[in-house]
Amino acid sequence: MLRTLALLILITVFLPSAVNASNRLYSDNTLTPTDGLYLDINIGVGYLFEDSYLIGANATRDGVELFNINVFASYENWYLDVDRSQLSGGWILGYSALEHNDWDVDIIVTQAQDGFDEKGFDLYSSDEIPELKGITKRKFDLTGGLRLSRRFTDDQVSLELLQDISSTHNGWIVSAFYSKIIPWQNWEFRTALGVNFYSKDFTNYYFGISPQEQRIDRAVYRPTSAMGVVYEFHAEYPLHENWIFLAGWMTTWFSEQIYHSPIVAQNYQHKAKIGVRYVF
Repeated sequence: MLRTLALLILITVFLPSAVNASNRLYSDNTLTPTDGLYLDINIGVGYLFEDSYLIGANATRDGVELFNINVFASYENWYLDVDRSQLSGGWILGYSALEHNDWDVDIIVTQAQDGFDEKGFDLYSSDEIPELKGITKRKFDLTGGLRLSRRFTDDQVSLELLQDISSTHNGWIVSAFYSKIIPWQNWEFRTALGVNFYSKDFTNYYFGISPQEQRIDRAVYRPTSAMGVVYEFHAEYPLHENWIFLAGWMTTWFSEQIYHSPIVAQNYQHKAKIGVRYVF
């Protein structure tokens, strides 16, 4: 079973990623122990717009996402959740260590930050962004740690304590979120508000500027720990027995330790998505 979960992780990591099955931020998540093996897969297609915070006119990304695969697999206390429908999604491998009175304690592994280089976040592009020319490649990370969550009927609060286990930046991230599901007629609205705290090692690796990267217009920069505030709004509407319309918006605001970096153009980032998914 562990080999199956590992294979699913490899498939989803190397698929073209947008930063999304069951979303761990919301009260209807199914990241709880199951009897035996459970597997749920659905696919979607959508249009994504991402207003990148990196400097450079070509740093903004948009385009059609074909065949986004959402996967939820569980085996007793182990689970793999890949959510590419909601903007707050991603992938997470976890172990449900404790479940009591709607409180859950999980051990999780996930990716906290995308990598980027002179081409921005589009690592498959051959076009360099002039403002980023000369920076060293920042790799995506792999983080692991604990997740504490409390589920109510339509609300959920969660706290995640994550440490880099890939030796990418050796930093830590603390994330706290509150989310709510609002059903209205045939619509389902989801909203979430979160705060992320990043250690000095994390912030300096992704947004610092080393002496080797400095230019006349790019000074050496050594930031300290930082934070970000995230807001998401997501809506779904059933078009047919198997087809669901979806749309979402997510905005992240960054503290000055991040947006004062010479390679950061603004103190916010917007993401928007519209599409459909097919549920088997």
